Amino acid sequence: MLMKKLWPLSILLFLFLTLTSYDVQAEKVSRIKWGALPARVGSFTYVATLSRVLNDDLKGQISISPVQTGGFIENLYRLKKKTVHCALTHNQAAYAFYKKIADFKGKGSNQIRGLWGGYLAPILQVAIKGRGIKNIYDLSGKPYVLSPSSSSGRMTRMFLESLGIRPDYKLMGIASGIDAMKARTVDAFYRIGPLDSAILEVQSTMEIDFLPVTESDLAQFEKVWPKHAIKYTLPANTYKGQNEPILNLGYTCGDYSHAGIHEDVIYKIVMSAYQNRKKIASAVPITVDGKWADMWNQTVKYMKIPLHKGAIKAYRELGYKIPNELIPPEAK
Repeated sequence: MLMKKLWPLSILLFLFLTLTSYDVQAEKVSRIKWGALPARVGSFTYVATLSRVLNDDLKGQISISPVQTGGFIENLYRLKKKTVHCALTHNQAAYAFYKKIADFKGKGSNQIRGLWGGYLAPILQVAIKGRGIKNIYDLSGKPYVLSPSSSSGRMTRMFLESLGIRPDYKLMGIASGIDAMKARTVDAFYRIGPLDSAILEVQSTMEIDFLPVTESDLAQFEKVWPKHAIKYTLPANTYKGQNEPILNLGYTCGDYSHAGIHEDVIYKIVMSAYQNRKKIASAVPITVDGKWADMWNQTVKYMKIPLHKGAIKAYRELGYKIPNELIPPEAK
């Protein structure tokens, strides 16, 4: 009789211990939110691919979820507020944010840390054919999409205004800007990268013109904003109807985290990304052509703020010597 009475209690105790054990194991999984872009933009596919590859490799240890955001500037503020743990953003904007200079004076954060240098891409200036816009100087006074939470929008405005070009900016989100182009309520917009999904979406409904820049345009931009005038030549026939190579302003993007994220978590993320770099880089044309897989060299070349302590540990184990300017105070 005693055994019969104890049997249900034994079952309950077994279930309690099992569930408790499961919860303890579940708590060991570090859940990381990764700031990306709207899903209609090609770079979101990169973050989604990165997340899938790392989740497969680090199963049971780290779980990464891509987060749709308004753009790279928003991602910097989300990192500052810790509403995302890691994020993709523009390297030069991240530097200004870290240093609290330019338009981030008094608003940035020195707690942003680098993971890897990322990819190089062009900022493409695109106009609806037939709107009388043949070069970037024709953009003055024309309705033009500008996404204020996007670092590409920030860079574009800096570039155009350094040349005395002042379009009639229509402030809206990236996805809304695509819709405005398709509805023909604006004349032009900018986008990032070879075979950008937004440009392809717009081009499927209308004819467009790609507006080249010149060497003198880039020289003037460099004069106004030193160390900003990166060149990128888009090969001929990248897009339908684009029969000649086009010189563009270049743009580099990398991934970042908050300094407060645990060192071991970032170490595992960076090691896994490095070991799977070719698979991750195959995500979209922008990461293929932008040489994302050349992960260390891209980091040294384009990242301008200190690396996360966990990233430093990973790169050192991989045999790389960390430049002094990429070592944060907490790792010295």
